[in-house]
Amino acid sequence: MKIQEIFDIAIQKGIENDPRGATKVKKNLDKRKKEYDELSKKKKAEYDTDKLTNPYSDTAIHFGDPKTEVKRVLVGIDVDSAEVLLANELSKNGKKIDLIIGHHPMGKALASLHDVMDIQIEVLTQKGIPDNIAEKIMEERISQVMRGVSPINHYQAIDAAKLLDIPVMNIHTPADNSVWNFVENYLSQEKPERIGDIVDRLKEIPEYKKATELNAGPVIFSGSEKSRPGKMIVGMTGGTSGSEKIYERMAHYGIGTIIDMHVSEKSREEASKHFLNIVIAGHIASDSLGMNLFLDELEKKGVEIVPCSGLLRFSRN
Repeated sequence: MKIQEIFDIAIQKGIENDPRGATKVKKNLDKRKKEYDELSKKKKAEYDTDKLTNPYSDTAIHFGDPKTEVKRVLVGIDVDSAEVLLANELSKNGKKIDLIIGHHPMGKALASLHDVMDIQIEVLTQKGIPDNIAEKIMEERISQVMRGVSPINHYQAIDAAKLLDIPVMNIHTPADNSVWNFVENYLSQEKPERIGDIVDRLKEIPEYKKATELNAGPVIFSGSEKSRPGKMIVGMTGGTSGSEKIYERMAHYGIGTIIDMHVSEKSREEASKHFLNIVIAGHIASDSLGMNLFLDELEKKGVEIVPCSGLLRFSRN
């Protein structure tokens, strides 16, 4: 496979599993194109034209010729300079790494993390929260995230990859969309009657089962095993954590339980105040599940997967 083909599969998986649906994703891309066409020449020169075809600004090919053939990839949840050096060492020792794939954003993808957070609005509205409320609450949080990632050294790992001439990309929201869709459908079919049932069912998924063995599996942050779940909402996608201000509205519109990768302590306290249950499936285990659903497609094409940096690799082929 070529690098571009791998990236295209990731984007397609993201669209297939997007909470907004493929039609709305395409509509958003068409809107971007129209806005771009109306920009001045100066503004067009500053515009990241990848956004015209890629709906996920937190996902990108950062370095490498897209036509490069790939037989073996090093894949990690977080890719830093250490993983780049690891890829170089493996290559020197007879296990040539043709491409590094990280999950969490880096480079321009990290700088644009906030641009994918509007996906959370769709997740909320699907569960009955009016779109005007979800949108207003998320606007403030999106602005916070934009400012929060601003001072980070976005290109550290990418610069290391360039010096060692190793292609690198990251796949974030497409993988998160996949785990969101997987867990949403899985729990809908299981129909858990108690919060403890949710935890038990999640632990039957290989990634969460393994994470449990590593003391990082699903856990109840708010509520108890005997609590009734009520209407459930699965987070999992949309860049990063949403606003703690949403929990009062969730309770008001009949949501009883949140299943997510992670929440802040402030968010947990706010959810508890409004009698919401929280089940944390586990951050790295959830990221691994989302990445595995994508990596299985590469494996089918004959690409060897070398997991590192927290990736719990389980193939469903």
